[in-house]
Amino acid sequence: MRFSVACAAFFAPFTVAAGDVLEYKSTPPGQVIKDGVKLRILPVGDSITYGFESSDGNGYRLQLAEDLLANDVVFAGTLHSGNMTDGYYAAWPGKTIQYIADNVGPSLAQRPNIILLHAGTNDMNRNRIISVEGNDPAGAADRLGGLVDQMIAACPDATILVAQIINTCLANQEPATTQFQKLIPSVVDERRNAGHHVLAVDFASLGDAILRADCVHPTDGGYRIMGDYWYDFITQIPKDWINNPIGNDPNRSRFQVASADKSVSSGTSVATSQFKGKWLMSLAFQVAAMLIIMNNRVMSL
Repeated sequence: MRFSVACAAFFAPFTVAAGDVLEYKSTPPGQVIKDGVKLRILPVGDSITYGFESSDGNGYRLQLAEDLLANDVVFAGTLHSGNMTDGYYAAWPGKTIQYIADNVGPSLAQRPNIILLHAGTNDMNRNRIISVEGNDPAGAADRLGGLVDQMIAACPDATILVAQIINTCLANQEPATTQFQKLIPSVVDERRNAGHHVLAVDFASLGDAILRADCVHPTDGGYRIMGDYWYDFITQIPKDWINNPIGNDPNRSRFQVASADKSVSSGTSVATSQFKGKWLMSLAFQVAAMLIIMNNRVMSL
């Protein structure tokens, strides 16, 4: 069952039937999500959130930021890639839900008030080198629920949007992916019925036309569509669920590159070292994602 939340000026009690999922409403960009409230958004996931093979390295995040231009937005997360100024996130190419859960803590400590979770693609891979906990959809759904619980505990005032992950056109991975997508609403229902601000959102209906030839990752246009979808879903969050984030924005000074302060020669070597570190991290992510693609091609033969 699909539903959408009307953006009305007067708020009725927010009720959601079991199994309901937010669907895309084609909301025009530039909407103010809530007057006077900063959005500290944490994107969480794997290579799809990282933005693997997007030409600018930003994945969906740049389109999302552009759609939210009428708002005060800061991206949370301990990782950065792409050419956008605030391209932070918590996502690890080639990794499963459990790995994300084991590593997302420092990003949650930045206290986002909106969390965008798209995870489980690698859990559906038949190769146990990738899906190290197994590719059973029910098991992955349990792990997803545990990750959401972890987010609730760390950020009890945040709204968590949990994606029914995008499709794959890999014949050997599609059945498990479809089963996993169907289990996500019940994972969300359980937490929302306990009083937490968690919503399931529909990316499954996008089909596979947004995918590259690898049948896993979006094209540049596909990433832009994902950004539009995330924006649309954010506009549907009940207004009384969104409040100013707790604490200060993340301190990003250590990520400044040499060009940010050319007049301070003593800082050049430090900034250059930081740049190299970020470049090496990005290269490692690219290699991990390429290994996934090669594996998928072999497994589909």
